[in-house]
Amino acid sequence: MVAFRRLCACLAVAGCALRGVSAATLEVGPGKRFARIEEANAAAAAGDEILVHPLSGDEPYRRAAVFVRQPRLAFRAVPAAGRNWVRISGEGFDYSGRGSTPRAIFQFNAGADGCLVEGFELAGARNGAHNGAGVRINQASFVTVRRCNIHDNDMGIMSGGDGSPDRARGQRIEHCLIHHNGSLENPGYNHNLYLGGTSAVLRFCEVHHSLTGHNVKSRAHHTRVEACYIHDSANREFDLVDAADTQRPGSHAVISGCIIVKDPAAKGNRAVLHFGQDGGREHDGTLVLAFNTIVTPFLAPVVELSSPKATALLVGNLVSDGGNRQAEQRVVLVRAGATMENVAARHNRFSGGFSPPAGARFDPATNLFQRIAEPLFASPEDHNYRLRPEVVARLTLGRGASRSVPEALGGDGARQPLGAWEYVYPADKQPRAAAGRQTAGAY
Repeated sequence: MVAFRRLCACLAVAGCALRGVSAATLEVGPGKRFARIEEANAAAAAGDEILVHPLSGDEPYRRAAVFVRQPRLAFRAVPAAGRNWVRISGEGFDYSGRGSTPRAIFQFNAGADGCLVEGFELAGARNGAHNGAGVRINQASFVTVRRCNIHDNDMGIMSGGDGSPDRARGQRIEHCLIHHNGSLENPGYNHNLYLGGTSAVLRFCEVHHSLTGHNVKSRAHHTRVEACYIHDSANREFDLVDAADTQRPGSHAVISGCIIVKDPAAKGNRAVLHFGQDGGREHDGTLVLAFNTIVTPFLAPVVELSSPKATALLVGNLVSDGGNRQAEQRVVLVRAGATMENVAARHNRFSGGFSPPAGARFDPATNLFQRIAEPLFASPEDHNYRLRPEVVARLTLGRGASRSVPEALGGDGARQPLGAWEYVYPADKQPRAAAGRQTAGAY
C-alpha cells in the first residue's frame, strides 16, 4: 500500500510537470483575454503562442513596446479577411531602451532564444538616439521574423551580440517587406537592416528605399542573403563591415540568387556593395556573390573591399549597366589594405562599360565582358528581372558554374544549397529549376 501511494504521488508530480511545460495559447484583441500584447507577453511562459487579432476598423495597436525575456515564444498575427498583417504603430512612444523599455516594438533579449514574430505591420518606432526599430534582436539566438511589413522606423530590424560565438546566432528574416526606414535628423546612421552578432540569414525579402542609410548593413560574423530583392537604397545596397565578431576567421558573407538594383537618381554612396571595415577592426572572411542579377548605371564599383584579410569570389552573376551606356565602369575597388589578388571571378556576364580589374583573378575563359544592345529583362518597371528569351543564349553559362561555389561557406542556418530558390515578387519564392541551361543571374 505504501509503495502504491508513492507511485501515485510520483505520477501526480509528473503530471503537474508535464502540464507546466505544455504550451498555452494566449489571445489578444477585442473580446479576448488580453487587450494588449504587452499583457499577454507578461503572462506567457516559455514555449507559449500569442495570437494577436486585429482591432476594429483595422486600427493599429498603438505605442506597443514588447520586451521579451522568455524563450520560444511565438507572436503570430491573425489578420482580418483580405488583409496581410495586423497593424502596430509606435508613433508617439519613446523607445528609449531605459530600464525595461525596449528600443523596438518587439525586442528579444538575452535568453529569449527560439522566438518568432510573424504577420505584423510595424511602423513608427523612434527614439532620441535615432535607433528605434520595428524589431530588435538583443543577444538572443534563433529568433525568426517572418512575413512582416516593417517601415517608417528609425531602423527596420536591428540586432547585435556581445562578441562571443554564442550570442545572436541563427537569426532568420524571411518573406518580409522592409522599406523607408531611417531618420532625416541623423542621416546616414540608420538603415533598413542593421545586423550584428554571430549569424543572420535573410531570405525571400524585399528591402528597398532606405531613407538615408544603407538597405542592408551588417556587422555579423556570418551574413547570408538568399533570393531577395534589394533595391533603391539612399546609399549602398549592402554595407558589410567590421565588429568584434568579424575579427574571427570565417567571417563570411554569402549573397546568392538576389536581384540588386541601384536607384539611377541615388545621391549617396553609389557603390553596390562594400565588404571590409569602417571601424578599424579586421574583417577576416570571404564575400561570395553567386548567381545574382545586379543593375547599376554608375562608375562607382560593384564590389568595394577594405580590409587586408577580406577576399571576394564572384560566380555566375549577371551585372548590367541598365542600358545607361556608361564607359569605364568598375567591377572592383580595393583600399585600406585590401588587394586585387584576393578577388576571384568565374562564369560571370558583364553587360556595359565594365572590364576585368587589373591584378584580380578573373578567369578569361569563363567571364564574358560585352555590351548587349537589346534589353535584357522582361519588365523592370514591374519588378520583373527575368531574362528576355532573345538574350538567354548569350547569357548561358558553361558546365561547372554551379560547382564553382564552396558550400563550406554556408554558416549557421543554411538549410538549402546555393541556388535552390528563385525570388518571386513580392517577398516570395519558388524552386529554381534543376534541369535545363544554367544562365547568369538570379533566374
